[in-house]
Amino acid sequence: MSSVKLTINKNWSNTEQVNLEAGLLDLITDVDRRSAIIAPRDTSALVNSRKISRLGKLAYQLKYGSSRVPYARRRHYENKKNPQTLGYLDKAADSVSRGDKSKYFRKLS
Repeated sequence: MSSVKLTINKNWSNTEQVNLEAGLLDLITDVDRRSAIIAPRDTSALVNSRKISRLGKLAYQLKYGSSRVPYARRRHYENKKNPQTLGYLDKAADSVSRGDKSKYFRKLS
């Protein structure tokens, strides 16, 4: 699975940094919504296990799986029953990244 690294311009004001953080949260939320559509859905337990966590400044994580859904990682990489759902999280991120990314960061100067 992939990750993206962003850096803050040291000349940006606090408002611009807050806008960048908000844009990043909007972006990860859109990836979350898209991945929920693409993910395998036998019982919906996998889709219901997804969670967005803030790891720090400009760092968010979208994670599937829990103690009730230990197979989430495996379903991402291997699924003979529903092969079209392979890589559901990567496909969602690719789909969102192909769209208009400027909509997330319009408030930046």
